[in-house]
Amino acid sequence: MPSSASASSTHSNCSTGSAASDVSQTSTVEYEHEPFEQYVSKVQQLCRKLWPSATEDFEIERLKGGAFNRIIGIANPSFPDDGGKSYILRVPRFEDGQHERELAVHRFVGERTSVPMAEIVFFDPTNNNPLGCPFVIQNRLPGRNLNEAYGSLTHEQRKKVVHEFGEILLALQAVKNDTAGVVEATTQEDGHHMYKVGRFDITPDLLEDSVDEVPSNDHTVLNMLLTQYKLWSTYSLQRDPDDVLSKDYYAQFSKIAREMDDSGLFEDQSFYLTHLDLEPRNVLVETKDDTEASISGVLDWDSAVFAPIFASCRAPSWIWLWVDDEDEDERKANDVPEDPQLRELKQFFDETMGPAYTNYAYRSEYRMARFLFHVAKDGLRSSWIIQEAECIFKEWAEFTGSVDSPDAFIGCVALAFEKTAIEDEKDDDLEAPQDDVISHNEKVATDDEEDYPTDHESKSDVVEGLHEEMVSHYADDSEAANISVNNRP
Repeated sequence: MPSSASASSTHSNCSTGSAASDVSQTSTVEYEHEPFEQYVSKVQQLCRKLWPSATEDFEIERLKGGAFNRIIGIANPSFPDDGGKSYILRVPRFEDGQHERELAVHRFVGERTSVPMAEIVFFDPTNNNPLGCPFVIQNRLPGRNLNEAYGSLTHEQRKKVVHEFGEILLALQAVKNDTAGVVEATTQEDGHHMYKVGRFDITPDLLEDSVDEVPSNDHTVLNMLLTQYKLWSTYSLQRDPDDVLSKDYYAQFSKIAREMDDSGLFEDQSFYLTHLDLEPRNVLVETKDDTEASISGVLDWDSAVFAPIFASCRAPSWIWLWVDDEDEDERKANDVPEDPQLRELKQFFDETMGPAYTNYAYRSEYRMARFLFHVAKDGLRSSWIIQEAECIFKEWAEFTGSVDSPDAFIGCVALAFEKTAIEDEKDDDLEAPQDDVISHNEKVATDDEEDYPTDHESKSDVVEGLHEEMVSHYADDSEAANISVNNRP
């Protein structure tokens, strides 16, 4: 029997829902799910079981789903006003989803912070229900997706949203732990939840012997990073014994992590509650008039972890460098906009957060440290990450004035691009879904990979051209001064 919790009284005017005929057939085609028209009857059975006192028919609405969950809207005019009239049903697309952990994170954040978020109404981690699979039902929050709304907000409305967004970041940072990782929970006999922080996942296929080989003391930032790199390196060799390139990459990350630690960048050894995907697509905003706007909810708490302080201080440059449907470039985060209103928004955010936050947000060494953390957590999972890793290796070498063995570095770049080109030819299945289906509760995972030449000869030309570019770069910079990290501004 699913567990239950009290529902919010909020009603929904979320604009992400649409009729079945207006949305992608992702669930049916891409994930080989039961067609929505047939699935509705199962949802009706579930609703009648969960709400036996409902006196009217349930309204079942197909909403845009994400990469990991099928999303369905549920409403009934006979629902009591104090319990909420609209709900969201989330059904995992894959059988190996970690449903109980996702629920644990959601409850933990709700209990430890005042951040606006949906309440879990029902949760069933089993297959013993009319759907035949795990599910979560939560109240449907009001508001529009900020990714859609921000461009049309007035300056005064944006200032209100920016202030509340900053307050949310600070509220999350107020929750810290002595180890990094993901939140896990157990339910006691009295119904209370006990939480612990577990190690970041690598993969279910990773042999237990590999975990035993790494140190258990992850209580420092450096140890956490080195442990994760060792686990990922072990996994990459288990998956492909010839994948020595990944092993070399993780060794290089370990080297840089040690240098960062030696330079004092990891002085703060606490780990802070961090929403790693706190982007406009995961924020709902309500507007009342031309001056009033407020954040009505933050979504996608599956991405919440305990992370080092520098990972929790990423600058949300979309506030003052807004470009529709484009990813942010952290290297430009501290650029001052020419538009006076955008300049004011940046200044307003910086003042809200304070100098400690902006120090971590804008300094280039902490931006590089953030990338090291994300690789430690998620591994080298895409060609884009490999390309960015090469940029970080080069940038860190320039930053510390320790550009050495350029030929070996250039060779590594060439191998990386050659491997990426070959894999792109061999494995089209790695491509992200092209449905562009994003709901107010979900995001679609894409790699945003660049287009590569399609024939092998032209790919070799890309590698050769890159090699020449890197040789030129190192020839120009071979006399770079040896600048200590500690002396950098």
